[in-house]
Amino acid sequence: MNLFTLMRIELLKLRKSRSVTVGLVSLVFFVLLMVWGFYSYAMRQTGGDSIFRVAVETGYFNGLLFSLYSLYFAFNFVMPVVVVMVAGAQISGETHSGTLRAILSRPVGRARLLLSKFLVTVLYTWLVMAAFISFNLLLGFFLVGWGDLGLYPGPLGLVDEPGSIAQNIALARFGLATLSGSWSLVTLAAVAFFFSVLFDTPVISVTAAVLVYFILTVIGRVEFFSEIKPYFFTTDMDFWRLVFKPQIPWRELAYSASRCGIYVFSLLVASVLIFERKDITT
Repeated sequence: MNLFTLMRIELLKLRKSRSVTVGLVSLVFFVLLMVWGFYSYAMRQTGGDSIFRVAVETGYFNGLLFSLYSLYFAFNFVMPVVVVMVAGAQISGETHSGTLRAILSRPVGRARLLLSKFLVTVLYTWLVMAAFISFNLLLGFFLVGWGDLGLYPGPLGLVDEPGSIAQNIALARFGLATLSGSWSLVTLAAVAFFFSVLFDTPVISVTAAVLVYFILTVIGRVEFFSEIKPYFFTTDMDFWRLVFKPQIPWRELAYSASRCGIYVFSLLVASVLIFERKDITT
């Protein structure tokens, strides 16, 4: 059975997965909460002058700014869980349900099976990122319109003083974010995938990956750990948002993206080596 056939089978499984449904519903719910929060904040800051309506706004509150903040907070708190729920169940889910042994009884190479599952996970990650960004942009346009993307000092950490990016350029930057964001999340997916090979139940593998991510994220923001922060994969995952800087620091972006690639490759090789030697008893 070749790689593409295995990928088609895995895609069909993914379409029926409850984890996918739960993840997508969670993202939609999150966006709706962001709309409510963004609207409330805009009303407070402008004294009621900035209202959600179908119009092209060129001021501070517009659909592009909404999309950027929605993406930022979702990427840090929601998307990692959505991706891990799928990646962490790729092998452990089959083991737990008892179907992995039946699959391996056929002429299917273990490395090929593992690679097909990982590639499908990568594709899923990109689709989630692309769909989320598109949904936010469309919702922002129909609610308040687009305009120049205002950048201000704050949680995003993109600029030290107020600035802006022209609308057309900003839209292109969101397109780049689908690539940088999905590649960043693939790093975490590789961690979850490794745990999926290591453990026999999806609950444990998903929980382990989520805990590792949030522990390293929290520790990385504590000043006491500034010396070891550069060695956390979560530190390099932050590179995705560099595409929204007024001038993209391509060298810094390429460096962090390459480090993420090293993490992904290393974890994938480790997963293959462990899986090739793993005794499948159920």
